[in-house]
Amino acid sequence: MADSTAPPGDQAVAAPPASQFLPTMELTVLTEEQRGAAISVRMLEAEVLRRGDVSPEEVKASVADLLPPVTMLGTALLTLPYFHRKLRNVITVMGAPLTMHSSWRIMMTLATKINAEAEDRSAAVDLLKAVEAEGRRRPQPDGSRAAGGIAAADSSVSAGKESDRYAHNVAMRFRDAAAKFSGGLGESWSEYMAEYQQVARDHGLTSTQKLNFLHNLLRGDTKRFYLDRMAHVGSFAQAVEQVSLEYNSFIRQNRVKAYLSGLRMATFTAKGHDVMTALERTYHEITRLSPQVPQSHHGDAHKVDFLRMLW
Repeated sequence: MADSTAPPGDQAVAAPPASQFLPTMELTVLTEEQRGAAISVRMLEAEVLRRGDVSPEEVKASVADLLPPVTMLGTALLTLPYFHRKLRNVITVMGAPLTMHSSWRIMMTLATKINAEAEDRSAAVDLLKAVEAEGRRRPQPDGSRAAGGIAAADSSVSAGKESDRYAHNVAMRFRDAAAKFSGGLGESWSEYMAEYQQVARDHGLTSTQKLNFLHNLLRGDTKRFYLDRMAHVGSFAQAVEQVSLEYNSFIRQNRVKAYLSGLRMATFTAKGHDVMTALERTYHEITRLSPQVPQSHHGDAHKVDFLRMLW
């Protein structure tokens, strides 16, 4: 019989409950991406069950953070048997049961139920539809050319995994809200696009991949605007032009010009910055936003005029 008088420090600590997520799966046989996803879900499950006070919304938000659409619907996890079924089950165990429409399959349920933001749900559903369409288009090997068919399938899977890796890397580079373009008056589309182009060069993305991953750069109203027009976009250049026409219009250019004309160092000194820091901040603001003013005010002389107005 256990000694009920034992001090708290000597009492045995209860072992965490066994994971319900792929409990018999041997992780060493998985790829690095599959293993990382499985371990992440198991760690989240253990944390949620340990705390015991996590709301269903928090559970779904945590899963969405761990497994963004490009990961959840990527080739690595789509080829892992029962991953999505077990994921739905463990989300239920964690206290966030997912209502499943009779005509939906499990992946559609996950795509639509764990993402709180409408734009994220839309992106997940679009990606799932693209994955399913690609699966229908992919030729199946027949008996007369089995060897060639298998080789083609292996090549297609390999290319798919490579594309999924690129998609994941791009999504991670623009994961933070501050890295995304929302169309705010203080945001320069050309500046954000330059950053995106650099990421594309870092990963050697094709024009098609740059188009497919562009939504990662956008958030809020800008992302909704872009998704609404995706059906009419045929190339990366057209997509960039669509956003540029909307968020670098003549009206917007004049709004930026009016903002710079009214910019004062006092805006920054009032926030506690010293004079030199305030001057640097205002100079940076003028340099950053000048490309957005009307073409007639792009010259250095106009930048000097904006600086003179600071006094």
